[in-house]
Amino acid sequence: MDATSPALHRLPPLDALRSFEAAGRLQSVRGAAAELDVTPGAVSRRLRQLESSLGAALFVHEARSIRLTPEGRSYLDAVTEHLHGLVAATDRLTCPRRNETALTVRADPLVAAWLVSRLPWFHRGQPWVALQLTTSGGAADFGHRDVDVEVRPGSAPAPGYDVVPLLTEPLVCVCSPAYSSRHPMPDLRAGDLLRSLDAPGAWERWLAAAGLTDVAATAGPVYGDAALACRAAMSGQGIALLPATLVEPELAGGRLLQPVCASRAPAGPVAVFSLYSPSQRTDRRPVVAFRRWLGAELTAAAEAG
Repeated sequence: MDATSPALHRLPPLDALRSFEAAGRLQSVRGAAAELDVTPGAVSRRLRQLESSLGAALFVHEARSIRLTPEGRSYLDAVTEHLHGLVAATDRLTCPRRNETALTVRADPLVAAWLVSRLPWFHRGQPWVALQLTTSGGAADFGHRDVDVEVRPGSAPAPGYDVVPLLTEPLVCVCSPAYSSRHPMPDLRAGDLLRSLDAPGAWERWLAAAGLTDVAATAGPVYGDAALACRAAMSGQGIALLPATLVEPELAGGRLLQPVCASRAPAGPVAVFSLYSPSQRTDRRPVVAFRRWLGAELTAAAEAG
């Protein structure tokens, strides 16, 4: 008998480990259940069974939420690493041809919306690439190495990733034609400044650059990301600060416009987006092709604007 067999028999069931990884990453039983396509009750049972078999408390179970214990956090780090290793090993064994052509891209929602309008050109130029595009739900999505490419705000280094800056440009004011017709004056209405959580302090910096110290930057509604703020602006709710390149389709189509106040701050806050790719995948043909194409598209769009 293989000397390692007894140790392997002590491993928890794979479905319990998958439930633990999802619940620990999302800090939510319901979120894990939705991701795994099972009921919250099933996830809860698996977590209780896992804790019982390990003889350790992995979560603090509160009324409507869970949070990892220190032991749970340590175990989650190890489980996550090895589950992703199993995924990579399985792909190498069973999908050699797919790995030559498949490309999984996760993008910031605003970038993803911009990409959708241009992907037909990418497919025409690189028909051999099987591209799958998903949107990011925020910082919690990053760092799992489950995709080939991440396009996200910022340019900070990340261990294990190659970072390629793609876009750096000032944010500009945009609003709908309907809003502009209702408020033709160049002055900003404080309550109509649309803010997004992925650009904290942007309005404060813009107003300071414009010398508008009497406008309250925090009086308007707040949205989870720039894509939602963009939709709010298109629906006539107010004025958003967005990268002009990424809303170029909306500006060109007349769904958004830059109001008179847009000229008040020529040196306002800046948007930065970068392409992150796990270092071991950076040289894959689909990643190289997508990186080159996206860089060229963004440069051309910025120059045209």
